[in-house]
Amino acid sequence: MQVGNQILRTKICPTRTTNPLWNEDLVFVAAEPFEEELVIAVEDKVHPSKDDLVGKIALPLDTFDRRLDHRPVHSRWFNLEKYSFGMLEPDRRKELKFSSRIHLRVCLEGGYHVLDESTMYISDQRPTARQLWKPPIGILEVGVLSAKGLLPMKMKDGNRGCTDAYCVAKYGHKWVRTRTILDNFNPKWNEQYTWEVYDPCTVITLGVFDNCHLGSEKPNGGVGGGGGGGVRDSRIGKVRVRLSTLEAYRIYTHSYPLLVLHPQGVKKMGELQLAIRFTTLSLANMIYVYGHPLLPKMHYLHPLTVNQVENLRYQAMNIVSARLGRAEPPLREEGGGRRHFGKRWWSSCLMLIPTCGA
Repeated sequence: MQVGNQILRTKICPTRTTNPLWNEDLVFVAAEPFEEELVIAVEDKVHPSKDDLVGKIALPLDTFDRRLDHRPVHSRWFNLEKYSFGMLEPDRRKELKFSSRIHLRVCLEGGYHVLDESTMYISDQRPTARQLWKPPIGILEVGVLSAKGLLPMKMKDGNRGCTDAYCVAKYGHKWVRTRTILDNFNPKWNEQYTWEVYDPCTVITLGVFDNCHLGSEKPNGGVGGGGGGGVRDSRIGKVRVRLSTLEAYRIYTHSYPLLVLHPQGVKKMGELQLAIRFTTLSLANMIYVYGHPLLPKMHYLHPLTVNQVENLRYQAMNIVSARLGRAEPPLREEGGGRRHFGKRWWSSCLMLIPTCGA
């Protein structure tokens, strides 16, 4: 089965039969708006190195039901089709022919949270479906003030170093990016952003990058030709702030070191000055959140395996990178972000149940 670049296979049916039985759960990640199709192919392993196609079908993702809780999913029969390649029928060579049927339970799961970041530094724990979201408990205000002592990241005019710095912040579904300050080791942005907070046990991540698409020379010494597609912005360093360590209503103005791990050890690349304030909207809602599990209840009623969680995280991060790369202008995977990146992840849960052949 395939959704976009995600390909999963069932185990080979242990018995040779025309009515194979799998009873396996396969989970994919899909993002709104649903652009991909679910491609299902049944193959017959006739030799250890050869598989014959029995039948195939492609189904748009938006045709499947959306599930918000643990209610049962109705199963459906789908017809598998196969192209005809008869040598005696050249005019019907590409005609679709009925091959077999497959029995599936397919749904778009809205009760899970699909991780697209490290568990230790998670910034959002809400379920996929907006209908299940609780009201926000607070507001996070972040002022990206300045940086100082940045190291030169590339050469300019062939004989001196320079840095064209910008800052990216990510919390929950929302990304923000400051303007780029050209040729300055002590850039000043003085830009302010706000986020709604749904859980204080979360982390905001801020990264400082060097813009390599503005005509300066590349970091490797070549001429940068104004933003070639192969050039990647260099990461200067990043800062993480855990909201649970912030006292409500207090303004924190600190300089945070920008650290990068090198083979030789940790290197300080400069400092980032931030002003941060966390404001609570309701003390009762805050207490309610602390008294409940971190993840949505579906993670405890029908937990995903460790391998499934890691695979979903990897695929979700790939989807983020691909969609940001298609923005205008492109926002590359090393640090770009839209002002409001509000894509919602749906885990497409496919549960295979008894399948009958032709």
